[in-house]
Order: sequence, then C-alpha cells, then structure tokens
Amino acid sequence: MGMMDSVRRALVAAGLAIALGAVQAQPARSIVVASTTSTEQSGLFSHLLPAFTRATGIEVKVVAVGTGQALDIGRRGDADAVFVHDQAAEEKFVAEGFGVERLPVMFNDFVVVGPHSDPAGIKGSDLNSALGKLAASQASFVSRSDNSGTHSAELRYWRAAGITAPGARGMAYRECGCGMGPALNIASAAPG
Repeated sequence: MGMMDSVRRALVAAGLAIALGAVQAQPARSIVVASTTSTEQSGLFSHLLPAFTRATGIEVKVVAVGTGQALDIGRRGDADAVFVHDQAAEEKFVAEGFGVERLPVMFNDFVVVGPHSDPAGIKGSDLNSALGKLAASQASFVSRSDNSGTHSAELRYWRAAGITAPGARGMAYRECGCGMGPALNIASAAPG
C-alpha cells in the first residue's frame, strides 16, 4: 500500500468518525447509513464499520443505492447518515433542512474507461475533448443512468462539453440503470 492510499484511508476513517459522531450523540444500538453503491462496493464499509461498532457498540446497516435514492431515503427520515457524491444535491439536502451538516469525506475522479485500441481516439484528451470525440464517433458509451452522483456528474460533463443529448449524435449511448460495477462489466463486454 502506498503513502497516498494510507493517507486516503486515514482521511476516510476520520471523515466516517466525524460524520457518524453526530449520530452517536444519541444512544442507539443501530443506525442506518444510505450510501452510494460505489462506496459500498469498494469494500470501505466492510473495512471500517467493524472497528466503528467495536468502539461504539453501534451496529451500522448500510443501504447501498444511487445518490438520488440515498438522499430520498434521508429525506424520508429512514437513514441516520448519508454518504453520497453529488455536492450540489448534498448542499440542497442540507439547505432544505434534511441534513445537519455536509462534510467532505472522499473525492471522485471521473475517468472514461475504454478498450486499449481506443477506437474514438480519446487517450490523453482532457475530459471535454474526450466526450466530444466520443459523441462524434460510432463508439459505445455505457451510462449508469441510475440517478446516482456519478450519473449526475456524467450529465454535467456532457453539458460542459456542449453535448446535451449524447445518444442523439450517432454514438452507441447505452443506459444500463445500474451501479458502477455492472456498468463497467457491460462496457468491457461491448465490442470495442
């Protein structure tokens, strides 16, 4: 494990402790955390939550869904904490009184993944240029299309690249309505 991995794990652990610290102020035997699928699928919770439970006696149930669904669960009061990744939606959630405070815990990188042969010629391009090349090509693009933070970011990036309807430009734009892992599996199985 590299130094950056150690730093990231320490920051995530500290963020988890801070975020869940407000929850533990009230005696509870268990709490519900609505989280993104990618955070849950990363193995982060299975690594951190046993230590949290040992330290506090509080069991944590994680409900892994897209960011939009996680925030909806929080709005209904069915979650004690939310771990999502759509800053604008998070700030709105807090401003509307559904959350107490927004704390940055992790960060995302948006990476376009494709075959080694790079049929759209995007390798080394900045994101806006890469998306423009993808939209102009016959290449395939798999979108999560699941109301997740990743999907919201994707749509913002398409708009920033001047593309409002990526599928309307001849590109094979595939909407899977699924999490990150399944989207990547679909993309890797697509002809390249």
